[in-house]
Amino acid sequence: MKEQVKKTSIKDIAKQSGVAISTVSHVINNTKFVSDKTRKKVMEAIESLHYRPNLIARGLRTKSTRNIGLLLPDISQPFFAQVVKGIEAVARLRNYTLIMGCTFYDIEEEKRQLNSMLDQNIDGIIFFCGYDTYEHIRKVHDSNIPVVVLDREVGNKEIPSVSVDNFTAMENAVQYLYDLGHRKIGFITFPFDNQTTIKRRYEGYCSALKKNGLIYNRDYVVIDDQIRLDELKGTYAVIKQKFQDKKIPTAIITLADFLAIGAIKALKEVGLSVPEDVSVMGFNDEIICAFSDPPLTTVKQFKKPMGETAANLLIDIIERKKIENNNIVLDTEIIHRGTTAPPPHNKGKN
Repeated sequence: MKEQVKKTSIKDIAKQSGVAISTVSHVINNTKFVSDKTRKKVMEAIESLHYRPNLIARGLRTKSTRNIGLLLPDISQPFFAQVVKGIEAVARLRNYTLIMGCTFYDIEEEKRQLNSMLDQNIDGIIFFCGYDTYEHIRKVHDSNIPVVVLDREVGNKEIPSVSVDNFTAMENAVQYLYDLGHRKIGFITFPFDNQTTIKRRYEGYCSALKKNGLIYNRDYVVIDDQIRLDELKGTYAVIKQKFQDKKIPTAIITLADFLAIGAIKALKEVGLSVPEDVSVMGFNDEIICAFSDPPLTTVKQFKKPMGETAANLLIDIIERKKIENNNIVLDTEIIHRGTTAPPPHNKGKN
């Protein structure tokens, strides 16, 4: 059963501040002179009751602004940039302006920027990736402001979403390596507390091992926060140190492509060849994958279409179009390139 959320009304504000409802409306909309003393009382009541005219009282809006908001963790990452390119293209095509904010995985910053966007009367908002804390997202959705979550799991099917099946995609990637003959398959990631997208990839990795009768080996798994801070240099440093003792798997799959590229450099510097000694696989299919040395095998996410799908879904909701499916799951595809091959002991065998 859906949790009922009590919404603060201007009647509540009027009661707490001891003024008429019409006076509260005039203060909010600045439609009539109100004395400074009365205005102060109303504003204090608004603050103490956490009332947001643009968030709770949708009816106070007089017209669409044709602005949509986008909150994402880090625009500098190529994956995010390519998805944003799709969002912006659709927004422009459908005559909307995109207002964007970067949160750098800080949930409090996400909430602050959300409030700022709501104060600008945006027509809807896309929450792209980030942490899985979502109470503030649910409140926006329950207040009838259109919301789409993108590449982010919030555990509520009523909230519109666009994603890939990260669990199955990673299962398929591990299966691909297993089918090549690998039985010692490692995984590289940064910590995934409160980040279900990443956690689901890790769970897919574990599931695929179990399905194929492989034992989870801690020596083959790297979970290090240093990688989050700098995917390339962080992974390079961690992997170079981790595998100095030569306890290495025959294949490694990573959370994202830049982790894979950092890992390849580290492996080469400790005297290992890719893929002759160790196969390496990424996730996302960034443009650099085709130009790395060797070119990187990876799980392709269709990034620009992902952004286009999210933007079209949000604008369709804003424009009250009929929605056939408000929880859209997009396909992924394994792109075979030069960093994966059968393990050394399988070469020459069918």
